[in-house]
Amino acid sequence: MKQDQIEAEIIAARERLAKNLSELEYAMSPAGIMERGKDFAKKFFTDSEGQIKIERVIGSVVGTLVGLKIIRKIF
Repeated sequence: MKQDQIEAEIIAARERLAKNLSELEYAMSPAGIMERGKDFAKKFFTDSEGQIKIERVIGSVVGTLVGLKIIRKIF
């Protein structure tokens, strides 16, 4: 390999590493975590056509209320 090729590969590897680190930094930031949470909630509570799955909404509300009632009883 020529020195120019080696240098070009090193530069490309550094750029890929910088890009990967930047993506990882965003993914672990509060904004990245919040975005993933919103995406998960949208997928969980809506179908493929964007319609709300009412049974999941009701189940989540009931589960939350029951959990809060249990916690209040314990403490």
